[in-house]
Amino acid sequence: MTSSIPETLRKYLGWCPNARAMRNQVGVPNASPEVIIDVQPDGGSGGQGRIRRGMGLAMGSIKILIRNKRPFWFSLLAGPLMILSLAASLYLQYISGTNPLPGVGLIMNSPAVLVMKGSITWVVLSFCVSFVATFLTYCLLAGLIISVSSIISGRTMTIRDGFSRTRDHLRILASWAAIGALIGSFVSLFSVGSTADIAVILPSVVLLLVFNVLTLFVIPSIVLNSRALVPAITESVSVFRKVWGETIVCFCMFLLIVFAISLISIVPIIAIGFSAGSAGMVGFAILLNMLVMVCIVIIGVTVLGIAMLGLFSYGTTGTLSPEFRGDKTVKALA
Repeated sequence: MTSSIPETLRKYLGWCPNARAMRNQVGVPNASPEVIIDVQPDGGSGGQGRIRRGMGLAMGSIKILIRNKRPFWFSLLAGPLMILSLAASLYLQYISGTNPLPGVGLIMNSPAVLVMKGSITWVVLSFCVSFVATFLTYCLLAGLIISVSSIISGRTMTIRDGFSRTRDHLRILASWAAIGALIGSFVSLFSVGSTADIAVILPSVVLLLVFNVLTLFVIPSIVLNSRALVPAITESVSVFRKVWGETIVCFCMFLLIVFAISLISIVPIIAIGFSAGSAGMVGFAILLNMLVMVCIVIIGVTVLGIAMLGLFSYGTTGTLSPEFRGDKTVKALA
């Protein structure tokens, strides 16, 4: 009975107590080389990592604009566009009997209502004004994104080249602008006036917010990856799910910077205007402050376009461009 145990072991396990020790190593398949990405100690994919990346994207966008003067041309083009768009919107309110500047103490109601607010004519005019302004803005952002992407890649591209490449995507940009104009007209129709219902205002505002968030990544998807409209929307949703934290932090940084600049600029303007004790000087001070704010907004549009490129690139490739980090190390997207 006892002598049968070694026989059993040799039969089932292939073990032989008299066999010599094998001096050759057992063959082990070579493991595939591990890909190591240099990761900075910035909190990983958690909240601290998102905050650091968001702040880096915001400051990196400003630095890119400062180092490269060419994108400032888009700011110069965005200025007249914003002024004309604002003037057209105010005029539409004026001819519809609505005070375009409520709360400032200026009575600017039209003596005769030319277009009744909510009528078919008013809706068509509102849509046309919104569509033209939105479409031209998207074209500017598309040209800016293409040009900055070329700068980051080390290639040279003129402003004309950026707009030339934008022409290949005009139809899709126009389609997205039309959707935005419809949403904007809907919100303007139902969320203004004493009869506005909160049950209508809240969904309208949420819809407008969702559209603007998607726009951050729809435009880069269209002009950089040559996506059609539906695939661009799908990709935009996917990118936002990955970089929502960085997006919030980045825009909060922009708001803080704008608030700080506005506060610094308004203090001396108010001091000069109100210390003179003249209504004309007060009006001049207010006008000067509005001019400063317009300049901030115009430059902010350019910075926003650069940030859109950085966020989209990080969300699709998983790496943050060194130009946005200020160093040569990239971090993996978790």
